Amino acid sequence: MFESSVIEIDGIFVGIVFHNSPDEPYKFRAMHERVTQMDGDILPTFEAAVARTRTRFRTGRYKPARAMEATRLRA
Repeated sequence: MFESSVIEIDGIFVGIVFHNSPDEPYKFRAMHERVTQMDGDILPTFEAAVARTRTRFRTGRYKPARAMEATRLRA
């Protein structure tokens, strides 16, 4: 691995971007559920990776955490 960088959006760790040599494109590894669809994406520059990740994180589809439903006890 030639170079790797962490991507944080709004203070939340969402993934890493790396490339093996200066001539190769960057590859994204997702670490957050909002950007899992991007896992393995190949991007031309680091800036492009950050921009696409930011867009996906802020507007991407994800399932919100499930809340426990209140149950009524019948007596």
